[in-house]
Amino acid sequence: MLFCFSLFFSQKEKESKKTTGTCRKQQQETIPIFSNSNRMITLLFKQSKSKLVRYLSTDKHTLYETLQVIQKSPDIFIQPAETLFVYPYRTSVFGGQLVGSAMYAASKTLTKNYPLHSFHSYFLESADNSSEITYTIKRLRDGRSFETRSVTARQENRIIFECEMSFHRKEEGQLVHQPKMPDVGVVPPEQLHSTRDRFGDLLNDPRLKPELRPFVELALEMPARIDIRHCHPRDLLRPVPEWPARQLVWIRAHDHLPDDSHLHRSAVAYCSDRVLLTSAYLPYAMNMFSPRIRMQASLDHTMWFHDDFSFDTTSSTAQKTEPTDDIDEPLRPIRRSADIPTIPPRIPVRADEWLLYELECPIAMNNRALVFGRIWTRTGRLIVTCAQEGVIRCY
Repeated sequence: MLFCFSLFFSQKEKESKKTTGTCRKQQQETIPIFSNSNRMITLLFKQSKSKLVRYLSTDKHTLYETLQVIQKSPDIFIQPAETLFVYPYRTSVFGGQLVGSAMYAASKTLTKNYPLHSFHSYFLESADNSSEITYTIKRLRDGRSFETRSVTARQENRIIFECEMSFHRKEEGQLVHQPKMPDVGVVPPEQLHSTRDRFGDLLNDPRLKPELRPFVELALEMPARIDIRHCHPRDLLRPVPEWPARQLVWIRAHDHLPDDSHLHRSAVAYCSDRVLLTSAYLPYAMNMFSPRIRMQASLDHTMWFHDDFSFDTTSSTAQKTEPTDDIDEPLRPIRRSADIPTIPPRIPVRADEWLLYELECPIAMNNRALVFGRIWTRTGRLIVTCAQEGVIRCY
């Protein structure tokens, strides 16, 4: 099956820029880039060259710069338009940037600097990189053990993204267990090619159609903010169906990040959105660039951070569970199952070091696909579980 890109032009861009005070929903129409007609290719370049330049985020911003927000007031943060990341074959801002930046903005409003443990969000409307995005933080709760925040992201008075997140103080408890990290099919990242390198190899692949070359080159201009390496990569030009819909992927930030645990959690969130929905295509002879796809969009994004990303590996800062008022004696160990796997020791979790992303899409129905992901350190400690539902319409 032919591997293709699709270019999405916003209906708003095709019309004259008449703005009203009401929030209008952006409708997108899909224009296949590749056609048997060379005239279509030429016409696309002539009529849409300015849009391609506008929507192609070629500025060499690092992931750190991409996630940054500017604080305008105690609870309002701005993300400049020039830092918004858009894929060269799309018009909408990458959802992972909204997720990561909302997390990072909310962390700056904490009173006790607790680590994030739970994040739930919805993508409401698409955003482009024509104007800045405003993040408004609402402080829902500042308790002894938890702090809760909600974030509303707006662009030109349109609400594009909503999320709520909870931050929890470090605690030591009696119930501590996790599954074992996958060991079957895991290939070390040093033995694998990055997705970017695989795209570069397409330029020397004799199967690549001449009309596809400009768009592969366009994709290679995309800044390398993150490094992605599939343990068992599929053929980009002729993907073979496989079942179950499960894949193992190594992820990390391309550039070094400062020692800020909130930033590293935000960076992991950014990376997590990059490959989640692609798992839905594994059972079919297609991938996310197939011309059969009329629409693909993330609907929500949920993450649970099971452990703190603290760069202090000691547990001296964690608060132990205190006995209740009606129990005077200290807590005694609870008898555990002998089958509980040994949990690897805690190490500093960095988004700029390799993390194993285990993904599975158990169901796709009613033009929606549900994907689950687990993120592990190289030592085998489970640090994040995430889930996402997306809409995928094919003809």
